[in-house]
Amino acid sequence: MKQILMGNEAIALGLIHAGVDMISGYPGTPSSEILGNFQKFRDKNKLNAYAQWATNEKVGFEVAYAGAISGKRTCATMKQVGLNVASDALMSASYIGLKGAMLLVSCDDPGFYSSQTEQDSRSFAKFAKIPVLDPATPQEAYDMVKLGSELSHHFESVVMLRPVMRVSHAREICEVDDTISVNANEGNFERNIPRWGAVPPAGRFRQGLEQIERLEAIKTWNWEHLIEPKTHHLKGAKVLCLTSGTGDGYVKEAVEERGIQADILKLDMPYPLPKEKLEALFAPYEKVIVFEESYPCIEEQLSSPKLYGKLTKHVHLIDEFSKDKVLAAFAKAGVMEPNHAYQSEKYEKELPKRPPNMCPGCPHRDVHYAITKVFKKKKSIYTSDIGCYTLGLNQAAIDTILCMGASVSMASGFSISDPDKSVIATIGDSTFMHSGIAPLINAVYQNHKFVLIILDNSTTAMTGRQTTPERTNPYQIDIKRIVEGCGITCHEYVYEQDLNKTVGFVKSLQEAYKTATAPVVAVIREFCVLDKDNAAGRLGNVSVEVDEDKCVACDSCITNYKCPPMFYNDAGKMAIDPFLCAGCGSCLDVVCPTDAFVKKEEN
Repeated sequence: MKQILMGNEAIALGLIHAGVDMISGYPGTPSSEILGNFQKFRDKNKLNAYAQWATNEKVGFEVAYAGAISGKRTCATMKQVGLNVASDALMSASYIGLKGAMLLVSCDDPGFYSSQTEQDSRSFAKFAKIPVLDPATPQEAYDMVKLGSELSHHFESVVMLRPVMRVSHAREICEVDDTISVNANEGNFERNIPRWGAVPPAGRFRQGLEQIERLEAIKTWNWEHLIEPKTHHLKGAKVLCLTSGTGDGYVKEAVEERGIQADILKLDMPYPLPKEKLEALFAPYEKVIVFEESYPCIEEQLSSPKLYGKLTKHVHLIDEFSKDKVLAAFAKAGVMEPNHAYQSEKYEKELPKRPPNMCPGCPHRDVHYAITKVFKKKKSIYTSDIGCYTLGLNQAAIDTILCMGASVSMASGFSISDPDKSVIATIGDSTFMHSGIAPLINAVYQNHKFVLIILDNSTTAMTGRQTTPERTNPYQIDIKRIVEGCGITCHEYVYEQDLNKTVGFVKSLQEAYKTATAPVVAVIREFCVLDKDNAAGRLGNVSVEVDEDKCVACDSCITNYKCPPMFYNDAGKMAIDPFLCAGCGSCLDVVCPTDAFVKKEEN
């Protein structure tokens, strides 16, 4: 059966066709749609399968792993920086092994489109000594999910699937199984303390030896089933291209278009590689060029004077692939003349910058504005976190962003290293649940003094409005009670789209901060303007226009408030685009120093 599927849809459907009946993950672009589509397929077809959004990636991995050692077929999903969080559990799980099957889907982001780093999940697979599959297309992603689950069961090992953003978010006509059904695997945990208990030294030493033996067996399987069959199609050119993932398509396009005489060998499992057998293939070739995103995972496993790649600086070291980059690599390696390498036309005119921005009417914008209005920039440090509110950078309301939960930890650090400045941290509700609680406990324990504002819109908005713990169970899990459980007062404010009130609330936090000996914590009950359930009845309907006689084009509004409907008209005056305006009316309050924003009179 053929279906048009996005890469993440193909992965979700592949999981169902692979018999996976237990999946756990944490949302993060470009991985978010996998678990959501799994839930959609499950509910639509009334399948007996369990799926959950976990509080963070480590929890998600551990839930799935418990299912795998009970004999079930499971999956954990996350983005590449989420794998950092789950890595503690992964490293031990790779030693211990499993009974059923477990696929770890870690989606990479070459080009930094929605991530702090361009890190390569294949490096973690190598670090943990587990096999990794690297799909180049949605069809391959679907096929490799089923392959990975079978490999995991056969070798009793976690197997990683590593799609990049261009695979996760591409669409393709995929050939998939005709039927959708899940025969739930009966979970049965069998007590085996020497195996399942990660206690040093004797048991772990034996497991380490078993891990090495398992890795050698996987290398042999990789050669016999994935690599060696492809070698029969090599034509004996002077150049061999080793490809992996999306790089394969770009190389094939460049070779075909320019008539380059080169053989191409695609490595579906870039780790572990059968080094000796693969290097034996190099004998008839003058040059071997490795094309891979993002780190030199394949190249680091091979050694030959014929080898060209990232380590030799012939292939680009950063950013995703393009045909230009492939041809430039061929030119650097002496396969073609440099002046024959394709170069895209350069557009000479300077294009207007279009940085990502918060939605019109977003409550985060008002809070960031209030923070900078009350806590002056020269005397303050603003730490923040990962989420929609990260875009407070546009309002110069954020100084630091590191990783999930770091706003709280870094606020603690700044309170010690630069005590003469006020420190204000912002964090979202999902991120607070993910990794903000432990640093808050540490701050209370150490008597660190700063202001922490938890922006609670009861959803993981940036990645697609996935549910949060408090949203699904508000009577048992509440941020205010969690903060109070840490031994400190939690100030609370229900956002009303009244900027004066928001500024007033932040001023009250400033007063509390002056005499505080511990963190001053507040939760602001917001909503996401795209969340039809939570925003219903709370989003205003105010039509705003600009009184041009009052507007002096001072840039204050567009610099400090940064609402997308604001623009300069042909007369050089500020104006409001009615098609973008959300009708919140917040700009009527303190945004304009000359009060040029006014309610539009209804005809």
